[in-house]
Formats: sequence, structure tokens, C-alpha cells
Amino acid sequence: MIEWAILVGVAAATLRVAAPLILASLGETVVEKAGLLNLGLQGAMLVGAFSGFMGAFFTGSLWLGLVCCVIGGTITTLLYGVLVINLNLDQVVSGLAINLLAGGLTLYFTRALFTGGVAPYLQELFGPMQIPLLGSIPILGEIIFSHTGFVYFGLICVPLISILLTKTTFGLRLRSIGEDPVIASYLGIDVVKMRYVALFIEGILAGIAGGLLTISMFNTFDTRIVAARGFVAVSIVILGRWNPLGVLAGSLLFGFTEVLSLRIGILFPEISSASTNQLFALLPYLVALIALIVGGRRVRGPASLGKRVGRE
Repeated sequence: MIEWAILVGVAAATLRVAAPLILASLGETVVEKAGLLNLGLQGAMLVGAFSGFMGAFFTGSLWLGLVCCVIGGTITTLLYGVLVINLNLDQVVSGLAINLLAGGLTLYFTRALFTGGVAPYLQELFGPMQIPLLGSIPILGEIIFSHTGFVYFGLICVPLISILLTKTTFGLRLRSIGEDPVIASYLGIDVVKMRYVALFIEGILAGIAGGLLTISMFNTFDTRIVAARGFVAVSIVILGRWNPLGVLAGSLLFGFTEVLSLRIGILFPEISSASTNQLFALLPYLVALIALIVGGRRVRGPASLGKRVGRE
């Protein structure tokens, strides 16, 4: 009975841990369909986490904190858009520059606003919302229907983004831009506008993905709180072959390995120690790397992905 309870707990925690990856990866899927490789996703999540915490801390409202994390995320991705679209700078370099800027600014303001450079703790967090009737289903209710709103939002976004990319005129135009922006421009598609809309969508999702770390999962802010989730999200998009369902599967895989790395000491106490626990902390990233090497071979993304773009 204890073993079964542990398995249920691991399954529920997997979905909870995967939520920020699902949101961030879906946002990155949208912009990569438009031919933009935004490695600044890490920075957008960090700014979202910082903005969400600051908004909630100084206003005392978690909902205003949520609004702030969306604003922070969208400003960051739109700034990336200015660099690669308006200024026609290299996408990889611009993304890394955004990450450095986000890390530096959040560290500076954290040290400037709080004594000792350590952010305090929030008094409350967004808690679980058990869905009526469904949440009372044995086992399944605890695994799927007893989470925070962020988890439900992430799961709902999977079919919504899939429909947006495959069943709408917007998605068709976006995918055509990702294949050849010059031809898309000749056909009358406003390439610049479409790419900015894609970045705006990513900014919303990335901001929420970062914000939920500070106002739902943890109740404080640290510049290390994102913990490379932005880069993992980019790899998940490739592993998922730019398909929202594949992105969901990749996010759950990483979430499961992260939960496993945290609970392996409980499952196998005889091998638990400080050194082995630190080693197990590398497990999620190792599994993501192996999965990318195995599943990412001979994968074809959008033809114009990562290429310099201007005002076509």
C-alpha cells in the first residue's frame, strides 16, 4: 500500500513539475514555427519569475503578481524581437545576450531592494484547485485533477496551440514564414507582424512559466530558480518535433526524471548520501541529453529556423 502511494505521489508530482516546461516549450514551438530560435527563453522565464514575485510581494496580491509575470515575459521576448527582426542581429547571440541581461538585472534589483540580496518569502501561494467530482476519483483524481490552475492551464494550452498552428489561417501563415519568409512576404503576408505576434504569445507563456515558480511552486525568488528550464524547453521542442503533443510528452519525461532524482533517496535509502544525491540531481539533464541525441537525429525543423531575418 505504501509503495502504491509513492507511485501515485510521483505521478502527481511529475505533472506539477512539468507544468513550467509545458508552457515554455509551447511558447517556443510557436516562435520556432515562425523561423525564430529564441534561446532567450531562459531569460524570459527568469524575468517572469522576478516580476511575478515582485508584483505579489509589493502589492500583496498573487493575481497582480500573475499580471506582472506576463508583462515581464512579454517585454523580454519582444526585446528579443527588436534585436533579431528590426536590427537583424544573429538569433543565437541575441538570445544569449537576453539571458545575460535578464540575469544581471534581476540580480541587481534583488540586491538593491532586499537586505543582504536575499528575497523574503511570500505569505501565500496559489494552491491546488481540486476539480469537483473528478478530483474525488480514486488515484486518477489525485494524479490529474488536484493541481494548481497553472497545471490545468498548461494542459489546456496543448490542444489550443495545436489547433492554432494546424487548423487556422494564422498557423498556416506562421508555418509558411518558418519555411521561407521571403516567399511568404511575396504572397502578401506581413512577416514582421506575424513574428511579433508569435513572440508575444511566447512571452505570455514564458512569463507564466517563470512566474509559477515564485508564486505557486516556491514562495521566494532567487536568480537560480529557473535552473536551466529555458534551455531544456528549447531541447524539448526539438525532441517533440515541433508538435504540441510531442512537447507534452517531452515535458512529462523531464518532469518524471526530475521528480525521480529528488525522491530516489526515499525509494532507495540504502544508496542515499550527500554525494549520491548531488549526482542524481544531474539525472534529468542527462536523460534530456540522451533523449535529444536518440530522438533528435535526422529531425527536420522549419527551413528558416535560426537564420538572420530582416524586414522582408
